[in-house]
Amino acid sequence: MKSNTGALVTALIAVCSALPTSDYQPTYEPRWNESVGIENSNADFVSSCGPDWMAVDDVFTNNGAIHRRGYNTAVDGFCDMAHGKLVGAENQKYLSMATRVWLSGGGRPEEYGINGYVYFEVHNKINGGHTVDGTKCKEYLKKMTSNSVNGKHCYGGPQPQGSHATLGGTWQVGSNDISYHAIANKIPPINEQIDNVVLTHDAIYDIGRDHGPFLSPWPLHQFNDAVPVNCHSHNDYMRDKALYSALMAGCVSVEADVWPHGDKLTVGHEDPGPNGPTLDDLYLKPLLALIQSQDAIFTKKPEVGLDLLVDFKSDPDKTWDLLIKTLAPLRDAGYLSSWHHGAFDYQHVTVIASGTALVDGPAPEPLAKANSDTANPAHAVFVDARANKPLRNFNQSNTYWMSASFKEAVQRDPGPLTPYNLGVMRAHVRNAHARRFKIRYWDIPDEGVWQHLVAEGVDRLNVDHLESVAGLDWYL
Repeated sequence: MKSNTGALVTALIAVCSALPTSDYQPTYEPRWNESVGIENSNADFVSSCGPDWMAVDDVFTNNGAIHRRGYNTAVDGFCDMAHGKLVGAENQKYLSMATRVWLSGGGRPEEYGINGYVYFEVHNKINGGHTVDGTKCKEYLKKMTSNSVNGKHCYGGPQPQGSHATLGGTWQVGSNDISYHAIANKIPPINEQIDNVVLTHDAIYDIGRDHGPFLSPWPLHQFNDAVPVNCHSHNDYMRDKALYSALMAGCVSVEADVWPHGDKLTVGHEDPGPNGPTLDDLYLKPLLALIQSQDAIFTKKPEVGLDLLVDFKSDPDKTWDLLIKTLAPLRDAGYLSSWHHGAFDYQHVTVIASGTALVDGPAPEPLAKANSDTANPAHAVFVDARANKPLRNFNQSNTYWMSASFKEAVQRDPGPLTPYNLGVMRAHVRNAHARRFKIRYWDIPDEGVWQHLVAEGVDRLNVDHLESVAGLDWYL
């Protein structure tokens, strides 16, 4: 959000280019003006649209179970708070606030999306002061939900129902005097600008800027409205921001592939080398700060913790020892689930070792260190048994999950489950629950069977597209 329209458009293009791509195809074609030039009037016009779709109105997702905040409600909240504020005095040219909004991502908002933020900003580019009028503020910002304003479309929606989503954008007051911005962002700004109007000399920006996969500072209070559901964020470290997006979606489980390098575990699908992001930085330090701050992962349901699946990619003994060392702050604080005096003690974080932490074969078994009082202090690291192989070496003292490739263990082809394959899956679920294990499948060929898996009692649904979590009935 710069001092001129060209700079703003350039910045928005850069934001769009940096966004991760997805294989997901929306169920409809969003509508917006695709022409490069914008037909502007001499004054008062939409100069640009934002990079991400937001639900226009409040919606209920997950079969009507979870309320999501729409753009219009967010606009009303900002403009009511901004009303009467003077922008431009003492070089304070920006009035900013970020607030919760449902990012619908080009899909039907009732079935697709994730919690995010809309960044509001009033930018005064003239010498005199500008007093915000709340009514006018709402009028300007809601122009982005109109069919067409001065040649610019910033709206879209499932056909033929009409407009249900907006890209937000910029409304220029005068020829280039005052700008009213509404731009979607997955990441929050600094805490003082969340649900609070702030006068500054600079534009609002998110805390993820220039930090790569990290957030600095880690947002401690942005998951207070997250509703936990039984999804597992597969290859979580490959998301734009590790851990953060999964918690925003309400997933109760995340996955990190780790590689031993020196005295640390680095994270990556392929070996990132010794300078790659670490398990400690991406997951353990943020979780420790989050729990210390609010004594919960999800404040709406503080009794629900987070499963951290650590997938060993090489050298299992060295990886195990480094994991135990790295977990020490969480373990010493009493935040890790453990096997204690013959009983499972559930805490905020349950750590499950997978990959080469299992000794594979006709009858797999945990790495020997999993059963050792010395190598596994407090027995606070569990393993992930195989659902389609003998389980005689696995019990509640060393195992928390039971997993398998869906294609190998249940059904290879996409589409509805055959009666025989449904029976196989039900046997896996019964077997897991009889042992008090959680069951998960990876390599699911078709999102169309997700709801069936949830209904049949699969405990952790392997998810690549977090936005699709909103389309499921979790029987909340």
